[in-house]
Amino acid sequence: MIRTLLYMALGFLMSCQKTVSQGRTFAVVVGVSDYQALSYANGDLRFADQDAQQVVDFLQSKEGGNVPISQIRFLRNHNATQASIRQALTLFQQAEPGDRVIFYFSGHGMPDSFVPYDNLPGDAHKLVTHADIKAAFHASKASTKLCIADACLSGRMTRRQTTPASVLKTLAQTISNEKNVAMILASRSTQGAVESRQLAGGAFTYFMLKGLKGSADQDGNQIVTIRELHQYVAPRVKKITRGHQTPVFYGRFSDDLPLAYL
Repeated sequence: MIRTLLYMALGFLMSCQKTVSQGRTFAVVVGVSDYQALSYANGDLRFADQDAQQVVDFLQSKEGGNVPISQIRFLRNHNATQASIRQALTLFQQAEPGDRVIFYFSGHGMPDSFVPYDNLPGDAHKLVTHADIKAAFHASKASTKLCIADACLSGRMTRRQTTPASVLKTLAQTISNEKNVAMILASRSTQGAVESRQLAGGAFTYFMLKGLKGSADQDGNQIVTIRELHQYVAPRVKKITRGHQTPVFYGRFSDDLPLAYL
């Protein structure tokens, strides 16, 4: 009788853990190659929108969690305006404890922001700031929050920003009071993010997706953790960019935080 009860209890705990690890995912995926005010001659990118499409494809795959398209907001090129990105971020408010939210951006980066399609050079009012992303995370009840950015200077997101004290306190709580908040960033705060013709994509996104699809599973347990992903991605990006780009993994999370189930 006691053994039966123990088995029942163990089964209940395992089912709870499975439910938590496989909660719903809500994702906002943004990729901008073709900017309104730019051309290939003066700043347009080549692969950012394709990289974003591949991230959406991954999220809808088995490894990515079979995320329904209704739980993904995909904005590319002319659809990725400042207003549309900010509106898409409200999707994270649908998440509950046990769920996961993901913001992915591929495009141009500024010291304290990401550049949407409709930004004009020199216009600081038409940007999606790092504070915008952090505020959207704070407003969400999700248990796991991932910000993934393949953009120049993206490492600056780890720094404190010049904001009113009340806002700064709110944003700081996002990191300090929660267990699984991670920023997975393509480069350090002073570095660019390289697009590779050889890889037909951003170097960071290419190796990130390759790692999540199984190449980063070092122990062969069919789970890719954030530590395994970092150990796979960082040296490869650094090598292919000849030391000009070093990915940054930052936040408050367990090294064993699962990112993909194979």
